Amino acid sequence: MFGYIICNKEKLEQEEKRYQSAYCGLCKDLEKRFGQLARISLNYDMVFLILFLASLYEPEEEDYEFSCVMHPIHKKKAMVNIYTGYAADMTVALSYYKCLDDWQDEHKYLERWYLDRLETSYRKVEKCYPRQCKAISEGIKKLNEIEHSPFVQPDEAVNCFGRLMSEIFIYKEDFWSNSLRNFGYHLGRFIYLMDAAVDYKKDRKNNNYNLLVQMGKKPEEMEEILEMLIGEAARQFEKLPLVQDVHLLRNILYGGVW
Repeated sequence: MFGYIICNKEKLEQEEKRYQSAYCGLCKDLEKRFGQLARISLNYDMVFLILFLASLYEPEEEDYEFSCVMHPIHKKKAMVNIYTGYAADMTVALSYYKCLDDWQDEHKYLERWYLDRLETSYRKVEKCYPRQCKAISEGIKKLNEIEHSPFVQPDEAVNCFGRLMSEIFIYKEDFWSNSLRNFGYHLGRFIYLMDAAVDYKKDRKNNNYNLLVQMGKKPEEMEEILEMLIGEAARQFEKLPLVQDVHLLRNILYGGVW
């Protein structure tokens, strides 16, 4: 369920450099904190988390240049702040439970292998962020129960993933917690349904659980509902006093997610 909260690069100019430097910063932080293998989990969704929280709280930032093995010709630029480390930790936690879920559902041996490699790293994250990890753990467990039960309403899975995501957007409890929970909840609901739409054909072919299949709907019939879900997330977003990177964040929410 990763890879949907990305930017629309065709609509970006100078902001693309900022976006890429946040991505590189997250990549480098994953390597620094958890080793090379953790970088396999790297995704743009957590880059959004970094930029979003930094826009709200305005922490100190550090920019530095480095040589990248994947792009050796020119030096790359990384931007890091306190939320880069947090996003790296949440990347590991989410990847750990994604691998666990894939292993339990489909017995993918590659997922089992990576799950074992993430075990030690995840336990470190769990000690630092018990609330978030508990929300992820309980959310994934509840999703499994919902997806294997014929007696649940279709929106239960959507709401369950929304609650899971709502806790990730709260670095620490403070004045903004309720607003951040509301935003993360609605964004999570959108992600779950979008994932079901994108994986529709693959899930039908492999006989995996898919909400749309359960509802007797096709992906093209879900556009209006998806617009409603991301629209509610956008409404919560616009209530927050965001200034830094707001154009970039809007690019993601209003364009990139599609």
